[in-house]
Amino acid sequence: MNTILVYPKLEFAGTQMPIPPYSVLFIADYLYKQNIDVNVVDLRFEPVSKLMDEIGDKEPEYIGFSVMTGPQIHHALKICSLIKQEFKDIKIVWGGIHSTILPGQTLVNDLIDMVIRGEGEIPYYDLVSGREKSQIKGLSFKKGRKIIHNPNSNLLSKKELNELSIPWNLINPQEYIQNKSFTIITSRGCPNKCSFCYNTLLNNVWRGWSAEKCREEINKVMDLGANKINFYDDNFFANPSRIRELFSYFKENNIKWKAELRVDRLNESLAEEAHNSGCSQMYFGVESGSQKVLNILNKNISIRDILNSAVITKDKDIIADYSWMIGIPGENKDDVKNTLSLIKRIEQINPECEYSVKILFPYPKTILYNQALKMGFKPPVNLSGWANIRRESASKYLKNRNLLEMISITSAVVGRKIFEQDQIPVFKFIRAPANFRWKYEFFHFGFENFFFKIFRPIIEKFIDKGERIEYDTFSREFIIK
Repeated sequence: MNTILVYPKLEFAGTQMPIPPYSVLFIADYLYKQNIDVNVVDLRFEPVSKLMDEIGDKEPEYIGFSVMTGPQIHHALKICSLIKQEFKDIKIVWGGIHSTILPGQTLVNDLIDMVIRGEGEIPYYDLVSGREKSQIKGLSFKKGRKIIHNPNSNLLSKKELNELSIPWNLINPQEYIQNKSFTIITSRGCPNKCSFCYNTLLNNVWRGWSAEKCREEINKVMDLGANKINFYDDNFFANPSRIRELFSYFKENNIKWKAELRVDRLNESLAEEAHNSGCSQMYFGVESGSQKVLNILNKNISIRDILNSAVITKDKDIIADYSWMIGIPGENKDDVKNTLSLIKRIEQINPECEYSVKILFPYPKTILYNQALKMGFKPPVNLSGWANIRRESASKYLKNRNLLEMISITSAVVGRKIFEQDQIPVFKFIRAPANFRWKYEFFHFGFENFFFKIFRPIIEKFIDKGERIEYDTFSREFIIK
């Protein structure tokens, strides 16, 4: 038995610090430990020709794709079309949050034969090992013209999750280590219930590696040359006892690290412990400067919590990185202004902070999705339509779309220290109008928005063909290779 797992290319992949494709890596690890011959192909680094050659050599019955909402769908469908043209009998299986939430619409596409909903380790193993399809939990498949949705699968238990490892034998580690920096995921799920988040749909309770397992996996990464760790967990600090053990480990091994934390969990004591153990940055998903909107989002945080985080991180010499959202159902112009005002207050408190402002796209079946539908939101009618979704683009149902998009584009420049590097001349050209717009909140008639939309495909092709540009999130510098 053998199979191939594929991670399709992302838009502007050449400018992003690559995160290992954990969505397929952990499935591959589970299969490998069950004596399944499995290959992982990350199309951000490997040419399509390599994938096609491996399919020809292995002749697998199933090929699995992990695909996110947005441009990755476009790239995945393109590859699936090539596979179907050359290997007509191979079954293509999609997984990921998008396929989980919209399995029926995904399967309507002729290129896709099956969908695995939820966590894929056990369902995909059952599939490739020959179990009867009707008996596989979490599987959706076609039977003639009918689409069958089996009952949902169970989440992996803490014990099962703790047995998963990063299968370094299946990928090239050096593709994911940049300037000794590495991104790792040590847990799944989140105990919070934000009204815009997919976690609320999956009953995705928090489960994480033990502190001992974290040490084991990080030691492997350190042996490969990394000593700066970016934790990509939705809620890294969820288990206080695990964190205390890891603080000691980080300090003993001189590890520099960053992770996400809720602002209401941050206090002077925790910040000091984190900083003393090597924490240089904290990421906060605060979303809005309007308490009304924070309540709509069910964030369960206050404006005071957000301001407090800026004071504490400044005091403890920790870089604070804030994520904001606009274009939220129920939000008005004053709410957007409050968000901009709060961002500027935080900049004054902690000038070393970073931030970005994204435009909310309602995720299907979330509370905000239903509210957006009532306001006139029209979701894409097919899988290809979802490929056009981008976080800097405003949905047509929103008023002042250009205003929202210009705020998002401008924040991407003024909110990131990378654009202050004068050794890259084009940054001066980009930064000057952005600083003016941000200072005076002049976001109408944005030529930058028009330019970016028109030339997006050309920009992406130029980046893909040019030198690989890497961004070190710790030094906050570009590294051109």
